[in-house]
Amino acid sequence: MLHIDIPTLEEFRALAQIKGETCVSLYLPTSPLGSNAQLNRTVFKDLARDALSQLRVGGADSSKIVDFEGQFEHLAGMEHNVQDEDKIRRLQRRKPDPVDSFWHYLSAGLAVLTTSATMRTFRLPESPKPLAEVADRFHLTPLIRAMTSPHDIFVLALAEESVRLIHAFANFPPERLQVRGLPKNAEEATRRPSFHVRAPRGKLQNLEGEKVLLHQYVRKVEHATRSLLSGRNAPPLALAAEEPLASMFRSVTTYSRLADETIEGNPGRKTDAELGDTAIPILDRLYSRELRAVIARYDELKPRRATTDVSYAAHAATAGAIDQLVVDLDAVVPGLVSDFDGSVTYSASDDAETYSVVDEVARRALSTGARVMGAKQHELPNRAPLTAILRYAFH
Repeated sequence: MLHIDIPTLEEFRALAQIKGETCVSLYLPTSPLGSNAQLNRTVFKDLARDALSQLRVGGADSSKIVDFEGQFEHLAGMEHNVQDEDKIRRLQRRKPDPVDSFWHYLSAGLAVLTTSATMRTFRLPESPKPLAEVADRFHLTPLIRAMTSPHDIFVLALAEESVRLIHAFANFPPERLQVRGLPKNAEEATRRPSFHVRAPRGKLQNLEGEKVLLHQYVRKVEHATRSLLSGRNAPPLALAAEEPLASMFRSVTTYSRLADETIEGNPGRKTDAELGDTAIPILDRLYSRELRAVIARYDELKPRRATTDVSYAAHAATAGAIDQLVVDLDAVVPGLVSDFDGSVTYSASDDAETYSVVDEVARRALSTGARVMGAKQHELPNRAPLTAILRYAFH
């Protein structure tokens, strides 16, 4: 099972507002396999030692260093050394130790953001580059990437004989979800020993009766999946179904992120892996369509309400004037952005005193409710590091 907890917008805003105190940002690639828990822990401890060294060289208060060290040791769980598979299985059967369960249930990457008094961890769907950074604010670029890039999609495999909900990932095998109240098939949902209606049953008969029963089945499926699909960070949904079930489900669902494309054929004859392999390209096409729509808006609204100028975008982001932002998260534009008016002071190189201006614009845009998307350089107008759509003409 893949464990992901990307920060919500509220959590990201809270992290972005922390400034002026000693902040340690650790990012590391991790393995989702429980058997690699010790390896994950070792990589973390190496980065933690690097951060503590930076704190000492930077002249941090000794009491703060002790506080950081204590938090790192607590998370690493150095007294635990789970290596053999038998012990891992025993840990999973019993009520898990908080530290052991943490290191056994990871994803592709891990973020650990720490002050002397607090620690937050996020399990990321993509592997970040190993990083240990000490500064007066958190390094949030990998979180921005996780929040703005497509990486997972739900697949509802709906057939008369069976129904299942699958969580598909761009870089990992799919996971079949357990959905409370989801019927096993149409026969169970309609309580008919023989589903296809071929003789009068009350006032319903033949194809008319079959259609009514199918609607009843589809409504039960939609009701069972509704709460799960309405989560705050719920991904898009791809429907795998044949007619008439596909049209019926689309007529009753209220899920706004249902993809227009349908995975054709009887999904009951396809494995979870086959459905996931088909769904990921749909996810990519959905994201590309959204990206093209933003670029089209840029062409319509420039220059008064759209820009590719980094300094202009920084001013607008600081004022909360950005509605949509597309950024090249690989672009390096070192400098500083004023907290007062968003003015930019560019730097010749990236060092401990500066940060990426593009990242800072994305951080401020996200914090003020903008829709932020990641893109490749060649996808952006004029190959600029960012494209911003403004809520209003900004000067």
